[in-house]
Amino acid sequence: MLKHLHSAAFLLLGLALVAPPLAAAPASGWMKVNISATGSYYWRYVPQSLDASRPAPLVLFFHGAGSLPDDYQNYVSEAAESAGCVLALPKASGVGWGTGADEQTVAETVRLVRAELPVDDRRIALAGHSAGGAWAYLVAYAGSIYSSVFTLSAPSYPVSSLADSTYKPPIHMYYGTTDPNYTAARPVLEAQWNALGVSWDEDVKQGFGHNSWPVGSMAAGFQFLVSHARPAASTAGGCTAGAAALCLNKGRFRVEVAWDANGTSGAGQAVPGAAADSGLFWFFNPANWELMVKVLDGCALNGNYWVYSAATTDVHYVLTVTDTLTGRVNHYANPAGKAAAATTDSRAFPTCP
Repeated sequence: MLKHLHSAAFLLLGLALVAPPLAAAPASGWMKVNISATGSYYWRYVPQSLDASRPAPLVLFFHGAGSLPDDYQNYVSEAAESAGCVLALPKASGVGWGTGADEQTVAETVRLVRAELPVDDRRIALAGHSAGGAWAYLVAYAGSIYSSVFTLSAPSYPVSSLADSTYKPPIHMYYGTTDPNYTAARPVLEAQWNALGVSWDEDVKQGFGHNSWPVGSMAAGFQFLVSHARPAASTAGGCTAGAAALCLNKGRFRVEVAWDANGTSGAGQAVPGAAADSGLFWFFNPANWELMVKVLDGCALNGNYWVYSAATTDVHYVLTVTDTLTGRVNHYANPAGKAAAATTDSRAFPTCP
């Protein structure tokens, strides 16, 4: 079962999605990759069915509590072949997800996969079993880069709001009827998705338990993942401002922030009256501003758009900046208990003009 999950503290992944030049896909099959930054590792699978002529859909599959990504290789490789997607199975730092350097491990997994081959930023999907399934849906709805979710035997954890109101990743849930979560978690999650307006469907199999499923159910889950993509942003000014989102630099860049502290979490609220290139967020009280963000056009100077920010807080937050023209996303995180340092990223988006 899910262990060490602390509200949404673990939900937000600092994924600095900086796309490499298009390159030939690596050899098909499994490869273990060590993550020196965190002392963890992930297994990467490239299917023989991959279409190397275009960016690849990427699925991150999270293992259950008390198990390892190695335990799932035989269960997911055939499904990845049928779906034609690249697969990455990172290892959690603890028994379950959400402790230690888990966020950095997942961020490094995505970065290293993207260093090997071009990834379709519109189809980055999350999946997982048991504890990993809960991690998958919590991460997906706390972010704004994921396309869809597939869970197997997942327990229920509350999702009270969605970080991205413009796109709600659909979710496909599998349960066996002898799994305790079939009766304990499934109805709660169904009601939760209905309340949030999240599209969901489910695959229920008679006689299967918590740790078992038909081969066809895994394949169907992966087919569901690759069949959904985030909307393409075709023009500048594609950002829609909202209570929790700023649109900066001619409306091209969407800026959001999510925070957690003392067992609670939420989305930073945009202060009305943002300037063309900068804006403010508050976390706890509209009279107490926490974070200022700028997105500047540095194209004439170094061929990049710049992201600068300054905060007056020591809570854990993740600032997300999305180029709505290209779909590129950058994340900037502040650890809990540390006075926030200024961000001065003058090479944030090499996507001029």
